[in-house]
Amino acid sequence: MIDIVALYSELASLSKTEQQQRLLPLRQVYREQVLALEKMLSVDDTPLSSSQLLSQQYANHSPFSQDELIGQQVMGFTITQLISNAGGMGLVFLGEQRLENHDTGYIKIHKAAIKILRTNRLNTQQQKAVFYNEASILMTLDHPNVCSIYGVSEVLGHACIVMDYIDGHGLDVWLDNNKFNQIQRFNLFEQLLRAVSYLHGEDLFHGDLKPQNIIINDQGHLVLIDLGLASKYKQKISEDDNHTQDVIQAFTRHWSAPEQVAGHACTAQSDVFSLGMMLHFLLTGSVVANGKVSMLKSTELNAIINKAILNQPDRRYTNAESFRQSINIYQQGMPVAEYSQSGSYQLHKLLKRKPFTSLACVLFVYSVATSLWIVFH
Repeated sequence: MIDIVALYSELASLSKTEQQQRLLPLRQVYREQVLALEKMLSVDDTPLSSSQLLSQQYANHSPFSQDELIGQQVMGFTITQLISNAGGMGLVFLGEQRLENHDTGYIKIHKAAIKILRTNRLNTQQQKAVFYNEASILMTLDHPNVCSIYGVSEVLGHACIVMDYIDGHGLDVWLDNNKFNQIQRFNLFEQLLRAVSYLHGEDLFHGDLKPQNIIINDQGHLVLIDLGLASKYKQKISEDDNHTQDVIQAFTRHWSAPEQVAGHACTAQSDVFSLGMMLHFLLTGSVVANGKVSMLKSTELNAIINKAILNQPDRRYTNAESFRQSINIYQQGMPVAEYSQSGSYQLHKLLKRKPFTSLACVLFVYSVATSLWIVFH
């Protein structure tokens, strides 16, 4: 049996001739799978990227019968109820799998979230192309703060993704229900930074960072969900390559970077913008107004967030990890370069961070100077 997801990902990066050469030895043994792959790769001979197809979905909602999906089986899970219909791309259902211990009669219910793509102009083969392309990337991810994906399947002709069910609340709801201090909020942001840093380490950018896609359970564990817009990015994009980039055109007001709103190519620095907006929201409960932060008590923290949300991507932090390092420097009481690089500021930070050591050094220098003065006078 061939892994059609992995094979599709491999073939998608090859030329037509190379695809045929790769499929030739498989055609006799796996004839039906090869035919399906050829149809998926052609996508009606329309050279649309997965992101462009997803953007069509955002712009073209269509009626979707929810009732007919209840009770259907997907990868061993029974669809029981609708969880969310707020997403532009798809509906999210709860799936349950009942596991019974025949010796004790104990029944354990395993849950999954099942995301089903909304359909309109996209035909079945196009749906498969979109989902297999995304799944070939996302199924390789393994991080405690990133939602795991079990696999890709179909239900009543609709392509769907089966993933972890996270029992918790979105960041916006969590903030309303909990009154935590700044240290606890920074700890939460650290989890988010680790999740996005992991994606950037895999050359992926999330593309849809917003409070509703950040779920927190009762134990304070954060999980990043909804990776439907996540895509590979290139760190260096030449001017000649701008027309061939896989550009995400969908965006979310307040959270998406200016280049994403404009429909330009996005990289990890596009996520950094969203992270900067998210940190401000996490600390204040409000979104950034007029594109600049000034309301936080810490001027150093204002400077850090302002760098993250600059309009020019190349002036922001390179990725989530560099953003995380800057936050750590601030929390450790070290000099924040984004705020000031003056000698007086660096001395002030040293005295504040290590007052006893600094005092001891001053006393030592004073003692040496006094001794020398006595000797020579």
